[in-house]
Amino acid sequence: MENRERKKDILKKCAATAVFWLLLWMILGRVYQVLSWKDGSGEYLTPVETFYGLEENVVEVLFLGSSHSYCSVIPAKLWEDYGIAGYSLAISGQDLAASYYWLKEALKTQKPKVVCLEMYGAMFHGYGVVGNLYRNTLPYPISVDYLQMVRALIDEESGSIQTEEGFVSNEDRGSFMAKWSIIHTRYKELQRQDFTGPDTSYIGFNIQADSLMSQPVNWASDGQKLYEGNETMPMEEEEWLRKIIELTKEKGVNLCLYLAPTSVSAKNQMRANYVEELARGEGIPFLNFIDLRNEIGIDTQQDFWDWGHLNYSGAEKVTAALGKFISQNYAVKDHRSDAGYELWKKDAETREHELNNIKLQQSGDIQYILDYAVYASDYTILLATNGNYFVETDYLAELMKPLGISEEFANGGGAWIIEDGQVTWKAVSDTGEWYLNKGGADIVLSRQGGSGCIYVNQLSGVRTLDGINIVFYDKILNSVVCTVGFSAPEGYACVK
Repeated sequence: MENRERKKDILKKCAATAVFWLLLWMILGRVYQVLSWKDGSGEYLTPVETFYGLEENVVEVLFLGSSHSYCSVIPAKLWEDYGIAGYSLAISGQDLAASYYWLKEALKTQKPKVVCLEMYGAMFHGYGVVGNLYRNTLPYPISVDYLQMVRALIDEESGSIQTEEGFVSNEDRGSFMAKWSIIHTRYKELQRQDFTGPDTSYIGFNIQADSLMSQPVNWASDGQKLYEGNETMPMEEEEWLRKIIELTKEKGVNLCLYLAPTSVSAKNQMRANYVEELARGEGIPFLNFIDLRNEIGIDTQQDFWDWGHLNYSGAEKVTAALGKFISQNYAVKDHRSDAGYELWKKDAETREHELNNIKLQQSGDIQYILDYAVYASDYTILLATNGNYFVETDYLAELMKPLGISEEFANGGGAWIIEDGQVTWKAVSDTGEWYLNKGGADIVLSRQGGSGCIYVNQLSGVRTLDGINIVFYDKILNSVVCTVGFSAPEGYACVK
């Protein structure tokens, strides 16, 4: 009897211990999920989280490389034009060693028809920015491959993780293995997305406001001619490129190398020539878009947003050229009517909204903005008059006609909600309040004392006290994307 009771006590203790460790593991797992490094592209978006949610074998074309890759290829355009399910695991500062390990990881669940590797990685050595080192290592799941990657990247002799602070110390190497000692300080910078996940799925191209801006660049040239000689790659970079070639051959995956247009030195032009010879010897295509710049119509005055990254206009041209090459040379399918590709359909819709929103934000033309309010779908638009908003001789009332509020605008003003070009709520002769609380946006529109008040997340959305104020809420992106006012005393000049 005593032995039986002792056994029961032991079993109870074992069960309690198991429950304790299970709960601790679950808590730590959730804490790690919140604190984990999520910045893959440099803008708090990461292709990695979305990648691990994909069904197996849905990616037709995989893109790898540094920011030169994800700034030059728009997967949504490949989808819209060809139905190609393209996915980018390009990460800021990704060198060829990191590309190799991300390729290994991708091929565990995907078998793309072709892997497109952007070759700016042949032109630099080491991580000059410690954030890029984190972006390329920490999102990788802990596994044998991860430990091998850390060991390969953290190599004093190669210097591949030399940062602005020098070589990573032996003590820091252990931190990369466990990750916790690096990520635990992220509690200082936590955002809503850390707890809920990103609002939109990211598969490789982020339209930023500066993507529509342009900065002229120059090609290093001898007169009008680019440099034609050879400059060998550093031995380590060549070894990693050859490993990538070997891995794709082993897995039966086609490899295509390309170089995005960039303001590149004479030395790096010749290094690209060396890569082209290496690729030719392996029977691998290499699309050097610096050499092909005239053929695809690259404009050095209009197609770059900084010294070496394409803006949206430049990316459209490279994507069109790559899409044509891929569709003509590889057995890729058109998946636009297939089930299981909702992510690509959603991405195309999201990118279209992002592009339209940036154009909206950058416009100061009242007619463009009011026309947009008429024809835009998937938006909730708040429009309110304030103070001495009306200039009798002005044409603005005419511009309000397509919205159906011209008379109300001319005869005392008001506050209106517009969706799909139709007024869905209004307060004109009386007071009234309208609320929206969705997707992290807390919006209030009210009319009191003859003026409209707009609050977005408890901050005033009123840009002018004498004129009209307009707020655009994007129902696809679940966010306020434009807040603008037009001042009547200044001839309806734009105020942002």
